[in-house]
Amino acid sequence: MPKFSGIRSRVKMAAEMHNLMPIVRRYFVIGAFDGALTIMGVILGAYAAGHLTKELVIVAGIAAAIGLSVSSAVGAYEAERIESALQHKKVERAMLKTVEGTRKETAMIGNVVSALVHGIAPLIAAFVPLVPFFLMEPLEAMIYALIITIVFLFGMGAYLGSLLKEMIIYTGLRFAAAGLITAIIVFLIGGE
Repeated sequence: MPKFSGIRSRVKMAAEMHNLMPIVRRYFVIGAFDGALTIMGVILGAYAAGHLTKELVIVAGIAAAIGLSVSSAVGAYEAERIESALQHKKVERAMLKTVEGTRKETAMIGNVVSALVHGIAPLIAAFVPLVPFFLMEPLEAMIYALIITIVFLFGMGAYLGSLLKEMIIYTGLRFAAAGLITAIIVFLIGGE
């Protein structure tokens, strides 16, 4: 088993051996999408319930972001751990022997990296709709939060569309539509 010189080289080797970049990209997008929409839901829920205050939105938003972050990280780690263990057993069956060493270690590193990305992404994206509440009065902040969240979602969709060389605007609009639909549903539930 070769010795690794550091964390960076271990992560690089894991990325190469297990094709980690598509997994990390998926987890980042899923986590960021969840983070932005969840906090937008918290904001609109507070408004629909008639309790839109800076304190409520900031505290509930941060609490929801932390809960979502932990849930995402643990869920991703466990899902990836199981999948990599199943894949490892498949390799061992094909080779008719036990496989130890670098492959197993890099799989574990890949699991941890995937979990970290999926845990950090919603935490980062959760602050997109919260920022206006640190700077403005609640009603004005809510309007800006909606706008910047929809723009953020559009940007994320456009980025994904650019990877496929699809119509970037179309993919961006699909992401933004999810945000708008979420807003409409929350408003309808609140009876506003």
